[in-house]
Amino acid sequence: MPISSDARSERKCGHARLLRILVVCCYALVAAPAATMARTFEVRAIMSKDGSQVYFDPVGLHIEPGDTVRWVQVNGYHSVSAYAPANGNHELRIPRAALAWDSGILLGEYPAKGSTFEHSFSVRGVYDYFCEPHEAAGMVGRIVVGEPGDGPGTRPFGYASDQHWKSVPRAAQRAFPAVSLIVKQGSVPAPQATQRK
Repeated sequence: MPISSDARSERKCGHARLLRILVVCCYALVAAPAATMARTFEVRAIMSKDGSQVYFDPVGLHIEPGDTVRWVQVNGYHSVSAYAPANGNHELRIPRAALAWDSGILLGEYPAKGSTFEHSFSVRGVYDYFCEPHEAAGMVGRIVVGEPGDGPGTRPFGYASDQHWKSVPRAAQRAFPAVSLIVKQGSVPAPQATQRK
């Protein structure tokens, strides 16, 4: 059965409309602000050649919900653990609704398998973390996800003495950058990294 010229015209209009919709959708995807796309940030876990200095670099990061942090073991032996009772009964210093993480000891130096660890952040707030073997030496880091809020990571160290959590060592307390500095700068380099340059 032959197709009438009216039907052909309607099909062409329909195809043209579909094509316009596809072009608009493609443009919207390409032009979408980068902030709406999840990003991955890298933090290096470092031990100096003589073993006297251990640190995360950067020591402070400001990211958005949905972003991921990848810790890379450059040298030495390290772990990445959230300050949370689930990790050795440490003081809670991450948002209450967030999941605690623990990489265990990272094996090998980058790019060896097992030399990296990733964690994605979805809950806004302040997250403090530490390296289990080097916590007492001050190997800690802080991540601010979105707005800092008023969660455990913003409170003074030892804020819940009635909980009998393991306290944050003094050297670690001194190593954390201020939340306001992280938010202002976006990324705070470790002092040891800036001394090496």
